[in-house]
Amino acid sequence: MTKKSYRVRNWQEYNKALTQRGSLTLWIDETIADKWYEKTTDKRPRGRQLTYSAFAMETCLRLRLLFHLALRQGHGFVASVFALMQLHLPVPSASQQCRRQKTLALTLGHQVKGPLHVVVDATGLKMYGEGEWKVRQHGYSKHRMWRKLHIGIDVASQQVVMMALTDNGIGENKLLRPLLNQYTKGYTTIGGDKGYDAYDSHEEVKRRGATSAIMIQRQSKIRQRASKDKPPLVRDEIIRQMRKLGRKGWKKAVNYHQRSLVETAIFRYKTCFGDKLRARNLVNQQIEAFMACNTLNRFTQLGMPLAEIVN
Repeated sequence: MTKKSYRVRNWQEYNKALTQRGSLTLWIDETIADKWYEKTTDKRPRGRQLTYSAFAMETCLRLRLLFHLALRQGHGFVASVFALMQLHLPVPSASQQCRRQKTLALTLGHQVKGPLHVVVDATGLKMYGEGEWKVRQHGYSKHRMWRKLHIGIDVASQQVVMMALTDNGIGENKLLRPLLNQYTKGYTTIGGDKGYDAYDSHEEVKRRGATSAIMIQRQSKIRQRASKDKPPLVRDEIIRQMRKLGRKGWKKAVNYHQRSLVETAIFRYKTCFGDKLRARNLVNQQIEAFMACNTLNRFTQLGMPLAEIVN
């Protein structure tokens, strides 16, 4: 079977979208001054009133993340942009941004509605340690630490609709239910690789009224025999379908190959923001990953390529 070739049909619009991703006018507009300071309220916690709003902190941190800057470099970057825009606004210091980052309450900014065909996957993000080339050539000489980013995307729009950042020891199948709880409008199909293969995962998909497109391990055996007293297990039904249709036939029947879109989303994430976390504690790292996924959704909303098969 020959490999298919694709051609982008909307290159002119997609080129504009790619250009707009780096435009500062996309991230900073003239109305920013109205949201920069924390609004005074009568019901506030004990202590001094905050100067900067959560919006101000998120703006600085997102620009720092987008342009791969350290906290102090990000402070100088935002200050210089304000000077060019002739905005007389103070910029929170690096220490203030670091302290306030853990207090930000963010939500995923996607534009998705209705039941979804969602695909999930996980990848590692490095905290600190040596590069892959050095380890391959000479081995590692100091401890390396990773976090695991779990994301789920909508197949139709390719926007991130669920995410979580955990320790690297958390298995994918353990995070499936918390991920699915983040979207409440329903699902049509839920897909994933063998890392999500567990009886509980398949039953969770069934409980939500969706079709399971989670790949099962080879040489899997049927656990429960068919009977009138007990309904068949979803995973057992998949094994029976694979015996009837073959693995390739089952993949085609449930659109399993759409799972590659979440791998493409992970590639976009690491291309845009790198494979290394800048924050040093788990809470700040979770906020950092959250902002990166929101920015990735913003990129997707600007425009995506529409490809067609040419042969």
